[in-house]
Amino acid sequence: MKKQIINISIKSTTNNTILQATGGKDKNIILSPGMLGFKGSKRSTPHAAQQTAELLAEKLIESKILEVNLFFKGLGKGKKSVLKGLMKKQIRIVKYVDKTQKIHNGCRRKKKRRI
Repeated sequence: MKKQIINISIKSTTNNTILQATGGKDKNIILSPGMLGFKGSKRSTPHAAQQTAELLAEKLIESKILEVNLFFKGLGKGKKSVLKGLMKKQIRIVKYVDKTQKIHNGCRRKKKRRI
């Protein structure tokens, strides 16, 4: 029997951490700390991200999926905590990719005023 590897996209912003698992037989699994009862500024904490990752890992174990590819996006606090939560539940990470966009020089500045 071939092992199934699932892709998990993690969007980590300053206010929230959203986990989305795709690639399985079932529908996509989307979780955020707000679904676990974290409200307001508590959603942005590393603890909330870890709890959400552990819940996602439990759902993956129920589906008999033990290997995942991780795709991170964003600069939030929950990046390392998601890794801890998945490793705590014995989920094996096959690939780790950071898709956070690189900053550039930005928009053109306003024209300097001449007097």
